Amino acid sequence: MTPAERREKARLRSERWRRAHGIGPRKPAERPWLALDISRSTFYRRRAKAHQQAALAMTFARAERFLADQQADLAEAARCQAVIAGIIAEMTHV
Repeated sequence: MTPAERREKARLRSERWRRAHGIGPRKPAERPWLALDISRSTFYRRRAKAHQQAALAMTFARAERFLADQQADLAEAARCQAVIAGIIAEMTHV
């Protein structure tokens, strides 16, 4: 048996063992920058910039929600103050 035949036999035996133990073939490497026809560094730089902008937008959204909650609390406090002022005014006219 030639060395090439031994290697192929060993490769097939190893493949059978791996399959029997639930070890599948590796997923092929993905290189999305090739699909976009840009360099790898440009791909990662754009991805980082997009991630940073998304994080900033999320921060602004949280700030807007916080401001809306604060305005609702302030409106509720103003309503309560008006009710209390009415009660006090009613008590002083008795």
